[in-house]
Amino acid sequence: MELHSPCSRVIAVYIHSPKVPSFLHWTEKQCADALFRVRWPDGYRCPRCQSADYSIIRTRRLPLYECAACRKQCSVISGTVMERSRTPLSKWFTAISLISYRYVSALFLSRVIGVTYKTAWLMLHKIRDAMTAAVEGELLTGLVRLELCIANGYAIPSHEGLNKTEHPFIIGASVNEGGEPEQIRIAPDRGGETYMSKITPVGAMRFIERYVDPSARVDLNVDDWGRTGALSVKQVGWSIESSMRLYHGTVSAKHVHYYLQEGAYRYNTVRSGAEVRTALMRLVGFRSAPDRRSIVGRPVPPKPDWTWNPYINVHKMILKLRELATHLKQGRSIA
Repeated sequence: MELHSPCSRVIAVYIHSPKVPSFLHWTEKQCADALFRVRWPDGYRCPRCQSADYSIIRTRRLPLYECAACRKQCSVISGTVMERSRTPLSKWFTAISLISYRYVSALFLSRVIGVTYKTAWLMLHKIRDAMTAAVEGELLTGLVRLELCIANGYAIPSHEGLNKTEHPFIIGASVNEGGEPEQIRIAPDRGGETYMSKITPVGAMRFIERYVDPSARVDLNVDDWGRTGALSVKQVGWSIESSMRLYHGTVSAKHVHYYLQEGAYRYNTVRSGAEVRTALMRLVGFRSAPDRRSIVGRPVPPKPDWTWNPYINVHKMILKLRELATHLKQGRSIA
């Protein structure tokens, strides 16, 4: 593969790094066989009737598996992120390998695997959608702490509270005995959940109800300034946000949720002891993805309002948050 760009040397070094294997030299048959083993490690099973008897139709680019019992035909990419895609599997596998280790821009991917920017953008968003769905299916357990971070953050604060592109988000984590986050969940503010660099009582309860297991113990630990003080959790949020900004610059409000969940997926997978590329390959092999129209047509969420309002009693808000923290130490039931 020839790379024609000013950064071709950087791309060549990165793609041939031992840490990030390239599949561009694989044939379509090798990729199809590998994906078959990912989807059906114990042998093919019909998705409709679970029969193990089948025949293979080899007249297409990818083989079709026809069930001997119900006659349902199934391709190796049916029901996966790669469904309905004409992009070779070797390029999909390389994209999955790259995004397993860090954020990847569509421009970078298009140059590496030799596709258009539009195709690379869609591939990454489909993979990212699967990562988001995997993260959202998990609840935090054990000892849970919350913190506030800001995506697309500015060094200089705005007189209106938030700059136009800034997106505050709550990050929660299950922490171990040493206070280190083992599993995280991220929830961008959709309105009323944060205010002036503080998590509001409403925001804390919404996060807990959606993302924390009822058996977990939530430790807010709110100080006199309304800060939760979970530095180790905040550092994880900072790391994800800074990496996202490094490789993508400013992310739009429409898609920022999915970029943040991508970082959360990688963090959770690494902390679980699994190999991210292997886990992600299994994930995309068992989960379908939205089409381009659905991704482009995502609604733009409302922007949080941090505009200074003299009618908002910040001191009262902090007192309510501390009261909530006290209740949570005694149990999840809030009067």
